[in-house]
Amino acid sequence: MRFRDFHPNVKIRITMHFVTGILSGMVLPFMAVYFAKTLGTTTAGLAVMGNIIAGVAATFIGGYYADRIGRKKLMLISELVCTAAYAVMAVANSPWYVSPYLTLAMSLVIGAAWGLSKPAADAMLIDVTEPGARKFMYRITYWLNNLSISIAGIIGAFLFSSYLFELLLGASVVTFISYLVTLIWLSETLEPAAGHVEQGGVPKTGGPFHILKSYGEVFRDRTFMIYVLASLLMVSVEFNLTEYIGIRLERDIHGAVLLPGMTGLNGLELLGILRTENTFAIVVLSLFTGYLLKKYGGTRTMFVGLFLNIAGYSYLAMGNHPWALLVLMLIATIGELIYVPIKQAFLVNIVPDHARSSYMAVNGMLYSGAHFICAINVVIGGFLPAWGMALVLFATGLTGMLLLGSILPKLVPTPNTTAKSNVASAL
Repeated sequence: MRFRDFHPNVKIRITMHFVTGILSGMVLPFMAVYFAKTLGTTTAGLAVMGNIIAGVAATFIGGYYADRIGRKKLMLISELVCTAAYAVMAVANSPWYVSPYLTLAMSLVIGAAWGLSKPAADAMLIDVTEPGARKFMYRITYWLNNLSISIAGIIGAFLFSSYLFELLLGASVVTFISYLVTLIWLSETLEPAAGHVEQGGVPKTGGPFHILKSYGEVFRDRTFMIYVLASLLMVSVEFNLTEYIGIRLERDIHGAVLLPGMTGLNGLELLGILRTENTFAIVVLSLFTGYLLKKYGGTRTMFVGLFLNIAGYSYLAMGNHPWALLVLMLIATIGELIYVPIKQAFLVNIVPDHARSSYMAVNGMLYSGAHFICAINVVIGGFLPAWGMALVLFATGLTGMLLLGSILPKLVPTPNTTAKSNVASAL
């Protein structure tokens, strides 16, 4: 299987997601720092919470309507809204006019628009990809996503403070180009099920209660929901890098020197280097850790990786020595590479085939929930010292580990066979 063998929709979406990801990655991850500086840490935390709530609500709505009114239609609406929102944000941070509150409002609009289109975009890729080719497709998107984050992280860290207007304007232009590409070249892939169509071919839709009811089975699955909660807590520790940890570095790091004769770095620039190190290490080291996990993949190995990841990020919440931060970032990344494939393989054991899409949609919500916890940490971080926040992050991750351990017998019904075979297949 080669990239050129994919359906045109897949090739276009992967390419445009990479390009737009670079531009948005130069801006959005640094907005918490922007709001902390302009509106205060409490407002910054509330802003991130609002963005997450808007995104989660829109994702549930988008996932419901993507199977009823069309994938392409939702994607077009989202990209057009994002184009306008980025343009307004640019005006609100231009040489002629500055408004953090208008910037905040538009960031909420972007979060909602992105949430609305994500289920449709994900479904479109699945619609036109054969089951045997999906693993290759997701491998490409994973690598390109990390590459775009790496590029955006280092460039955005050095340009965000001085060239925010230009970055926002560029994001608006690129998003509009993506809208035109979607409008002209992407084909609709939706074939509504009979139960989703009324007489005359009109899509059948329901209200908010009907949308929530469609997810009822998932929320009643105790083992799965504990798994999601445990994952949410553990992932939230990592996500603090661009939230509380980023704000703390910007506040506490000034003139950090990595090498003799090198110009001192501020906290925002050091944050960009740490993010780039994280994504670059994932791309490079994933090959080696994948080989090792085929031999040693198991619950004990997973918990070792989890502890390394949690300990590394906990130090980042309080440490100030630049080289120590780089070393602990590497340790945290190695821990992530160890535990993520094993934990994902265990998920296969508890997701029923007949409701896989609904289960995976809820599982995907854990990332929004993790960002919400990070927003709370930003607010708490305005009152606690750095070492206190390090303890909060460590306790959060440890609680997630304990929750995961409590359902381990149901995740691994046959430790010597099922788990290892699932880990190997996930790699």
